[in-house]
Amino acid sequence: MRYQINGYTDMYTVIANERKIGGAIEASSIRLRTGEVYSNAVLTRLEMSGAHFCSIGFVTEEGQRLIVHVDDVSMIADARHVNVCELRNDCMRAEKKADRMKRLKRLCELNEGSCTLTFQEEALLLAQDVGLEEAHAQVDLSFLPQAEKSKVVRIA
Repeated sequence: MRYQINGYTDMYTVIANERKIGGAIEASSIRLRTGEVYSNAVLTRLEMSGAHFCSIGFVTEEGQRLIVHVDDVSMIADARHVNVCELRNDCMRAEKKADRMKRLKRLCELNEGSCTLTFQEEALLLAQDVGLEEAHAQVDLSFLPQAEKSKVVRIA
């Protein structure tokens, strides 16, 4: 888990910057005013009208996409920002993993032969998001710094 979400502002920030920071927002449950409860819902949109939040879009465990007005939300329990590989919602985990792997493959293809720091950082973020083992199995990530090498400290 990356961190706990404390309100709509945190949700909006994570969703708006998803490409830069990776991961997804998953709530252990979302209960609507009508009494319906959706467990392991992944939030995909949080829309504003002026300075007020007006609607929330999320995907249920069954893959159903819902958009509800914020006034219709009774409770969002245990919302957290997690890596895609840690999502409990199988439907969204598969969809987001496929999307991230496609981006990682394309990024590596476009930067073949050029290993800049920003490229390495973005590739590492995508690889960690889908899971390093799975990313290494599908893409050659030999250009990424090894964890053991990055912990070496030079004295003098």
